[in-house]
Amino acid sequence: MNADGTSPDWDPSESGDTRRLSSVLVQLGETTAERISLDDILSALSERSFGALMILFAALNLVPLLPGTSTIFGIPLVLVSIQMLIGREEPWFPEFMRRKSISVENYRTFLEKFKPLLMRFEKLARPRYWIVPQVLIERVVSIVVLLMSLIVILPVPLINQMPALAIVLLAIGLGERDGVWLGTGLLAAALAAGIAIGLAASVGLAALHIFG
Repeated sequence: MNADGTSPDWDPSESGDTRRLSSVLVQLGETTAERISLDDILSALSERSFGALMILFAALNLVPLLPGTSTIFGIPLVLVSIQMLIGREEPWFPEFMRRKSISVENYRTFLEKFKPLLMRFEKLARPRYWIVPQVLIERVVSIVVLLMSLIVILPVPLINQMPALAIVLLAIGLGERDGVWLGTGLLAAALAAGIAIGLAASVGLAALHIFG
């Protein structure tokens, strides 16, 4: 059900695993409704919701948006990563968050900017070098995504893009069972953590210099 009460234009019974995420997101944007809610997105993504939601909410921090929006989109990432860490089979969001919606125009504008990058990632990703048990990798990814999400929600300019990119790479690697993308995502996460730690250290030293 769309945010305005109309029926969705995609078929929720179709397995998300049989289609690329980019195709699912494009089809979601073809709705005739005026707004798209989080509930609509969850219905469209079906069983692949955890990884797809990580990609979607992280990607929103890769495109130019109003200041402070990284915090808004980072909170769902924290919720998703925690639920994945504790082993939930499906993501859960409170009802007030599920009712939150954006205009179809804004959604399509975002998709136009992000879709080429996502499609490039999808074409390059494939199952390879997957030697660690899936359940262990899921736990590691959920912990790293949680840490990256905490960086994303910081209202500090210029430090949100790298952790957001790391989350996208990790989610694609996990979804495609691609060890190369997973490793690249871990490297990006390490770099993002280094930048955040360096920034925090610089702020701390500056504060000591001013007030010490």
